[in-house]
Amino acid sequence: MPDASAIVTFLAIALLLMIMLSFAFGTQWNIRKGNARLRWLQPALPVLGERTTLRWLGSSVVQLDLVEPRDPFREVTVMVVLEPRDVPLLWLFARAGGRRDMLILRASLRRAPRLEVEAVAAGAWIKASDDEEVATWPAISFPNDIRATAVPGSDPASVAAVRRAWERLATASGGVWRLSIRRTVPHLEVHLRPSSDPGAPPMKVVDTIRDLAVELSRA
Repeated sequence: MPDASAIVTFLAIALLLMIMLSFAFGTQWNIRKGNARLRWLQPALPVLGERTTLRWLGSSVVQLDLVEPRDPFREVTVMVVLEPRDVPLLWLFARAGGRRDMLILRASLRRAPRLEVEAVAAGAWIKASDDEEVATWPAISFPNDIRATAVPGSDPASVAAVRRAWERLATASGGVWRLSIRRTVPHLEVHLRPSSDPGAPPMKVVDTIRDLAVELSRA
């Protein structure tokens, strides 16, 4: 009859080996995914700034900081946020909670916008830190199931420009999850899903964000 302690030891070693292999495989998978997203985005980055610095934050986030960004931007950060594929159990729970790969762009403008807007899709898993406050703002008209609010007294033309930007981004990407505009930094924040079409031009996404930033700087 097999020794019980030997069986336990064997199972423990097998489990540890499985965890290590899944972590290594998931990490490499995420690195490939992240690098693919960066290669897709690379041709459009000169619209935002001439140079970037890149760093990985663990294996699930890669961050690009624009050096000396172009007008109307003062600071621009682009993050590729990936599913936690390196930890299978966490990945399972994350996917059940709606987490998917996405791009986040945060920008501070040289001139703060007068408008404040929060637009969030039903599937978004990152909400505003001041979500309770923005829920008290008057609702504004947005397409589909988007919950959108703006500070009282917002200029209708500026709100319409934000709505058009959302629609353009939705067409150019795999879907917009959040568009946030604030008078305090970061002035502009966009969360969107990458397009499922690897041939989709990234310039449409970046041009839309730049055009919106220009409009907000004028408002």
